[in-house]
Amino acid sequence: MLPDLSVIIVAYHCRDELAACLQSLAPGRVGVSAEVFVVDNASRDGTAEMVRERFGWVHLVANAENRGFAAANNQAIVSATGRHVLFLNPDTAVSEGALETLVRTLDGDPTIGACGPRIVNPDGTPQHSLRRFPTFTALLHQYTILRAVRLFKPAYRRYKMANFTWERPADVDCLMGAALCVPREVLSRVGTLDERFFVYLEEMDLCRRLANAGYRVRFVPGAEVTHIGGVSAKSGPATVYFFRSLFAYLRKHRGRAVGSLMAATLMAGMFLRHMILFPANALAGLFLLVLAQRTASARHIERAYGSARFLVRDGWLMMLKNP
Repeated sequence: MLPDLSVIIVAYHCRDELAACLQSLAPGRVGVSAEVFVVDNASRDGTAEMVRERFGWVHLVANAENRGFAAANNQAIVSATGRHVLFLNPDTAVSEGALETLVRTLDGDPTIGACGPRIVNPDGTPQHSLRRFPTFTALLHQYTILRAVRLFKPAYRRYKMANFTWERPADVDCLMGAALCVPREVLSRVGTLDERFFVYLEEMDLCRRLANAGYRVRFVPGAEVTHIGGVSAKSGPATVYFFRSLFAYLRKHRGRAVGSLMAATLMAGMFLRHMILFPANALAGLFLLVLAQRTASARHIERAYGSARFLVRDGWLMMLKNP
């Protein structure tokens, strides 16, 4: 008999967090029949060795290089036998009964192409794990100087689902890929993760393809997963990877010509924003330091450093590769 669920975890420099995640998935704790795959993307912190030594029931794939999030997930999908596939981040902990609730949700309604749990921070507060598909005006507000004058703020709030009630089930456009459950049969119809997205936004692309195929995406607050967030991102240039994926998403779903124009406009807007914010934050930080407001000064100086890094490095790296 096939297992109910194939849990796929892509790991990159997250040994301790992955160990805690796997402990929450130990046999007998998840409430459904499940197999667990870990694909390690050439971590140098002993992640693969830890899995071999401590979790013999896990199917381990140890890559010799970092193949990216989408490609690594697809590696495990080839070998997975579960009726449903759960894409799960390594810095998560699954609450008791959560996987059973997700499986029951998918089994109970064939129009649902993906579902996801309520994702919470370690302190129990909800993470904003839901999105509508982004409009160009929402992106302009989020990433350019237009945010300072509050232009297109309503579009941004709609995109972020700012007024969402986290206690009720609902159909949504997109769920965070930290914990996303998809029927294997649906993946065979719409395709697995698009490997053009090295990391970030692969789940938004998948949810977009599900919507295009007529499937619903369902938020299931009766299932809960704790997510630390950003652990693997500390090991690489996360900002560069994110915007490369964003530009790839725009080109794929808005058409290459229109998507490229949107990407170029966003890049110009981001450069202008950082050119303005760098001197403003640097001067404010120095002024507050003179006034002995060290905490506030450090915050402004950190922002100035971020702007300087974008202007001299990250912004240019984003433009060097055409996704």
